[in-house]
Amino acid sequence: MKKFRKLLIAAASVMGVSALVGCGQQGVSDNGYLIKVWGTFNDTYGAIVEKAINKMKELHPEYTIKYTKQTGMGYDGLADLAVKGFAAGDYPDAIVAYPDSVADFIYAGKALDMSKYMNDPEIGWTQEDIDDIPEAYLNEGSDYFIPGTFSLPLCKSTEAMYYNRTILIDLDLSGIDDEINDGEPLDDDYLQHLTWDELFNKLCPAIIAYDAKLPEDKKILTPGADYKDTWALVGYDSDDNLFITLAEQYGLPYTSLNKQTLKGSIDFALTDDQGKFAGVSDEYMELMRTFSNAYKNRYLTTKGVIGKNVNYVSTTGGMLFSIGSTGGVFYQYSSNNPYDVGVAPVPQRSFAKETDIKLINQGPSLAFLERGTGDVKELRARGAWMFYDIWTSVAINSEWSQTSGYTPVRSSVTREPSYLKYASEEGKQPKTLEILNARNATYVANTLDYLYSSPVFYGSSKARTAVSGIMADIFKGCKNLDVNSVEFENLVTETFRKGFNNAI
Repeated sequence: MKKFRKLLIAAASVMGVSALVGCGQQGVSDNGYLIKVWGTFNDTYGAIVEKAINKMKELHPEYTIKYTKQTGMGYDGLADLAVKGFAAGDYPDAIVAYPDSVADFIYAGKALDMSKYMNDPEIGWTQEDIDDIPEAYLNEGSDYFIPGTFSLPLCKSTEAMYYNRTILIDLDLSGIDDEINDGEPLDDDYLQHLTWDELFNKLCPAIIAYDAKLPEDKKILTPGADYKDTWALVGYDSDDNLFITLAEQYGLPYTSLNKQTLKGSIDFALTDDQGKFAGVSDEYMELMRTFSNAYKNRYLTTKGVIGKNVNYVSTTGGMLFSIGSTGGVFYQYSSNNPYDVGVAPVPQRSFAKETDIKLINQGPSLAFLERGTGDVKELRARGAWMFYDIWTSVAINSEWSQTSGYTPVRSSVTREPSYLKYASEEGKQPKTLEILNARNATYVANTLDYLYSSPVFYGSSKARTAVSGIMADIFKGCKNLDVNSVEFENLVTETFRKGFNNAI
């Protein structure tokens, strides 16, 4: 990072900041030039934001950072609040947001291209800084329908499959199927390289058959009474991520963006010449058969089916595998029912080549919005950039990542002493959140080469919302259907039709 003294000189040199402070210019307060930042972070995270604010105050006293925690809403609600405030000028300089929302900001003409400030010779990043940011994170910020960088990484995560090591490790299933793990008891390496085929055709049926032979007081599958009807071995916490990740893994169309026309396309259904729904491809139909059979056999369920986060079920001992965000790792642990939790990739279509591995790049970034005009707008933008640079500095980002579970924005954070200690299992007790955090941190550090992102365009958020209901609706409707029947094909066709029409 550039020397902080250079940042101060650069900010003051744009124009006479001190002269502006007393002249009633827009956004100027008695405490200096005002930069508004909106987020939804709780008080624990807010305390770290406050450290970044204090550092900004120390290095750049001509700026005042006002962080506002918007309560009672998620990231989508936060973005909607900003959009509603555009006309009246009631919106922030920087906002925590997902790419789909950033697309809305761009269409509204309010998003700031930060390339200028990233490359500024005084306050920008050096090549060393750029190399320190994972490529997937930087690409996401510039992968919009117009050139520029409109968001920068802040709270990044991916998905992992958390599993009950207490039950699964050393479980000998050779008496059921001697091909599983080459006839050896289960170990972490096997569980961390599961394909969907291995999961559905080998492991899950063997576990259920094994459990069926155990006496009642020795059962390993013990779903609570509240989950008897919706229980499964594996729970997936995001229905939309499941659909989109399967499309990515199996090479099936989901959405696309034409960067010449700047128009996005909804591609998960077949269409006619007028762009109207025309059916479901054979490949998607076969995929729905496979996963519907898995659901019917209690191998897999989702949040959309059970109506609550799957970790609520897994932490009671009812599920052996829980797929969720690495940024929510602490939800995979319960002090009321502590067990040893392992961390593995989401099951894949194949692990044959590294390019086969597909893990979703997710988590909100920081987007920057235009405020004011002329020199006022310039000073606001520079101030927002400098605050972001401080917020994602090694020391503060290390504490942020350790507290939140989010992946460090900078690779160098993973080499910082306190983070190395956090990510090490050494000296940590089993069945604790501390050792789970260490495993989670080690896992995410090894995922960066496998991350993918979906195209972002105006309306892409509608596509994500639409597909979130497809899997759950098919699962709910297929319970009494043969997946090879005409009735099942009709169910899938009508569910895709509904999803497609909701997406366009």
